[in-house]
Amino acid sequence: MNNRLLVQLKQRFTSEVLWHFVSRNKDHETSYNTLISILKEGFRLGKKNEEFKFYDFKGKKWVTLWGYPVNCLADIPLKDLHIHAERYGQFAIGFHKESAINNHFNPVLYINQYSSVFHRFIELRNELEAYLDRTDKVMSDKLQELLLLLGSIAKAGDLKANPVIDGNMDELQANNFYYEREWRSIYPWNFDSGCVAAIIIPDNVVDRFLNDREKIDLKINASTAILPFSMVYRL
Repeated sequence: MNNRLLVQLKQRFTSEVLWHFVSRNKDHETSYNTLISILKEGFRLGKKNEEFKFYDFKGKKWVTLWGYPVNCLADIPLKDLHIHAERYGQFAIGFHKESAINNHFNPVLYINQYSSVFHRFIELRNELEAYLDRTDKVMSDKLQELLLLLGSIAKAGDLKANPVIDGNMDELQANNFYYEREWRSIYPWNFDSGCVAAIIIPDNVVDRFLNDREKIDLKINASTAILPFSMVYRL
């Protein structure tokens, strides 16, 4: 079977471009400036760790775990990005998947936070943490590091739920994030222009972006595709 036929037969629920949306919970101007900042300086990890919350049925309370700061990409075909944009806005950078893989990005493992397996994991985690805190500080620190690493590649949620745009559900990990097909890295990424496949921006800032591209040293090539969001929405 030749390579041309293999390409034609590829499944279309994944993409060769991984997308980073920058405008969730941000106003239009802040989103634009964030986009420009990433294209100038690359990905920088924030200082604040990401929270992972789940409901502990035995203790009848919400419990918070902490993970490393992460950089996030989404493995979503272009024709479906308008659905993702309903939650995360209209500003995005697309990276070639191979470049992301070569720079420490991995797919996230989605976990049903209401499953018995997940809750047994939490029970064992709590027992080990309590024991090691009393007996062995070195091993306790190693356990914490292991938990943080696991938190960087795993994401809990309600896998039975229909995904909705609801910030409160997101905070409690009660939304269904499976459809985001997220990839994560726990490292900064000083990517170069060859890593960037495309830019998505609202129609009304295309001229501004093209003008800024001429004046600012951005990590994109002259041939990098600039896609108005209306084009994405109509695919």
